[in-house]
Order: sequence, then C-alpha cells, then structure tokens
Amino acid sequence: MKKRVHIIYCHPSTKSTTYLIKEEYIKGLKSADIEYTITDLYASKFNPDISEEEYLRENNNIPHKLSEDVLYEQELINNSDILTFIFPLFWMDAPAKLVGYFSRIFTKGFKYGVNEYDEGRMKQVSQTNFLITTGSSFDDLKRDGKISALKTIFVDDRLAGKSLKNRMYFFSETSYEKEKRLHNKQRYAKKARSIGRKTV
Repeated sequence: MKKRVHIIYCHPSTKSTTYLIKEEYIKGLKSADIEYTITDLYASKFNPDISEEEYLRENNNIPHKLSEDVLYEQELINNSDILTFIFPLFWMDAPAKLVGYFSRIFTKGFKYGVNEYDEGRMKQVSQTNFLITTGSSFDDLKRDGKISALKTIFVDDRLAGKSLKNRMYFFSETSYEKEKRLHNKQRYAKKARSIGRKTV
C-alpha cells in the first residue's frame, strides 16, 4: 500500500526560497510517484486565531463543537502516513499562521486526550519532516543553541508521541547577500527535490 504525505506549507510570498523548496519537494514526490495532499496556510487564508470558545474548550473543559476547518485539517493528517512542514523561521519560531495551526488543529481529544488514559484521535505517523529556511547560517544557529531549541519545540513538544521518526532539514542563509542567496537557491532546489524523492 502506498504511503501518503501531507504537506503543511506556510509562507506569504511565491518569490521566496521557501516557496521554491516547496515546489521542488513536490517535484521530488511526483518523480517517485508518492501521493500527497497539501495545506497552504496563506493561500487557503487559514485563520490562526484561537477563539474564546476554543480556548475554553481546551483549558476549562467547556464543551464546544470543533469548526469545519479544524475537522478538515485533522482528517488530512489522519489520512496521511508522513507529515512535512515547510516554513521559514520568523523570530526563531514558525510564522504566526503555523503557530496558530498547532493551537487550533492539535486540540484536546485529537493531539492529546481528555484524560491521562486517552491518547487522542490523532494517528501516529511513521515520519515527520521539517524543511526550514533561515536567514542566519546553520553554524551560527547551532552555536547559539537555537537548533537544539527548535528540536525541543517542534519534535519533543508539538509532535511528541505522534511521529515515529523525525527529520529536520535546514536551508540557511536565504535572506541577505544576493549572490549567496542565488547560489543557495540552486543548491536548495536540488536538495529539496532529493528529500521529496526519498521521503518514503
């Protein structure tokens, strides 16, 4: 049985290196005949703001029916075997829309249970990929402890218990010096295509 990848993509610009990486990753999937679905948080105008009712449901156990957009995204996750998040670092975190995605989609009863004996409805996927673009160099981020901090946030917390294997790929120095940025784009396109091709 073929494995299916679900991509959660978050970037406001189609002229960005992040967009190029997304496109090349998909080319890699297609070349390997890997099925995929995608949620483009900007193109779909995903609402990242948690409502008062959603907040009270999560924190005060006040019943509130999940909205259709939340249920739809949860179904996409549960219909996939591999998750791939593609996004840039904004202030050492994901963009606000993706942070809001985790807040609204990874709900009580889905990502985690309503009590200590309930693991939630979210399936455990075989693998999660993070393709992350950064303005800073990888060496600078690693030296400052930011790479390990990102692993703690995304792997150990947000995907905790729901992914058997996790891989983080960093595409650094994508924002500043024009020559370096153009050179990196060519390398990163090839790298993203290869990651897509070898995802399964």
